[in-house]
Amino acid sequence: MPAVRLLLASGSVRRRDLLTRLGADFHVVPASIDDGQLSPPSTASAISWTMAMAYLKARSAAQELAPGSSGFIVGADTACELDGRIIGKPTDENQARQMLRSMVGQSQCVVTGVAVIDASQPRGPRLVVADVARVTFGMIYEDAIDRYLVTGAWRGKAGGYNLTERIGDGWPITVEGDPDTVVGLPTRRLGGWLGHAQSWGAPE
Repeated sequence: MPAVRLLLASGSVRRRDLLTRLGADFHVVPASIDDGQLSPPSTASAISWTMAMAYLKARSAAQELAPGSSGFIVGADTACELDGRIIGKPTDENQARQMLRSMVGQSQCVVTGVAVIDASQPRGPRLVVADVARVTFGMIYEDAIDRYLVTGAWRGKAGGYNLTERIGDGWPITVEGDPDTVVGLPTRRLGGWLGHAQSWGAPE
């Protein structure tokens, strides 16, 4: 990954963990928006929606910075798409149960949109992109779903689940593509995207 200073426009522990694993130099500047309170229009695709949300988060974080700040602001948003429907974060346990039930025995697309903007010129050049992974759930029985739901671990997660935790708990889940895209940040492609952003001449 290019040696650039990153400002992560996200309070997600999972995204912080992914950047830490990459050895990235980053600081967290959470976006001042609650994406869980926003709903995509029925005509939106998961790709267009997550890209728009990622950019909104990056611009929101830029407003929190002091004038003259440098580096690249990275915003990200993740959503699932099943049977043409966008599935975001569940608002309560019942909705989380419905989401998980709908995924059993099915394949879904998980999309993470990413926006990169220059902190020194937030209205200047931007990169808004997305990566897609395909996730397939095997047979997951009702009692396993119930045991998971009572933990509350479904909160704040697109589709109501964290990939690494669910596989670690023995759920039969397979992934085509970058598993980190499902977790919340496409690390396989992030370095290339940041390398492109460096051509804007932003300070490191």
